[in-house]
Amino acid sequence: MAIAATCHSVDAAVDAVEIFSDSLESLFDHHVPAHGDPLQLYTYTPPNSTGAASLTVRVPPQQVNELFSHHVWNSGLRMADAIAEGRLVTRGETVVELGAGAGIPSLMAGRAGAKRVVLTDYDDPLLVANMRSNIALALGESPALQASVTAEGHSWGDETSLKQVLAANHHSRFSLILLADTLWVSSAHDLLLSSLVRLLAHTPTARIAICAGFHSGRRTVRRFLRKAALVGLVPPRGSSWQELGVDGRRRDWVLDPLPAFGDGERTAEEGEEEEEEDASERNKWVVEGMLGWSDQALGGPLMKAR
Repeated sequence: MAIAATCHSVDAAVDAVEIFSDSLESLFDHHVPAHGDPLQLYTYTPPNSTGAASLTVRVPPQQVNELFSHHVWNSGLRMADAIAEGRLVTRGETVVELGAGAGIPSLMAGRAGAKRVVLTDYDDPLLVANMRSNIALALGESPALQASVTAEGHSWGDETSLKQVLAANHHSRFSLILLADTLWVSSAHDLLLSSLVRLLAHTPTARIAICAGFHSGRRTVRRFLRKAALVGLVPPRGSSWQELGVDGRRRDWVLDPLPAFGDGERTAEEGEEEEEEDASERNKWVVEGMLGWSDQALGGPLMKAR
């Protein structure tokens, strides 16, 4: 769940982070969507029906930016489940994960036949070292598989680290981007989008796979989707968004009407409604879905994320 952001964006997110941190006890009174402790080993076991082998990683160290990379979060586990079950296909894809933390979805993508995988997180030496160590720990049985998976530090929106991430994919954009629990701080959305438009291949089939918790409310996720639409990233035709509960229940996620590509930031906040929901209940759910380029975005020059 680590948030990759530049230093000034971290400062801008302080209020949201403090609210989240202060309310951990009440938020998670009935259900804790986080697992493991800093630097402990954590073993992910795919759903029984898949026949996939378990995967062991080390939980990242606790960082001074207080952005909660030092746990394994439900959204990452549910994304790994989707890969193991074949609902999220990674075979033959070039994959990058932003805010990877321990990197379980990325490592499962590598096991599932991705052509190339790059784990990224906040550009901190300890976080990057832990991701690289997890590649060896989780994929040690196959030197060839290890060679196809790498890790880079990336602060969202930072041009230097963007170039390093692209260089890890032979200076090409990626056909699949993984986002697991990266949307909960609204003030980081613009920087995240600025990285997404640089990293996603400008093709009709390129996809961003999202699995997001509701730590700061469903409105935060909806706000991100509206901003994404402004830069040409929308749910592909025929795709659906669903909420997935800890008990395995699924229910449709109703998408708000999205602003048109290029309409301007003034429309990003329109139509927001107050939500009244119990925090401990909403943390039993995640939402998963896809984004891709709109027809309008593919037909013209990319719009810079605001």
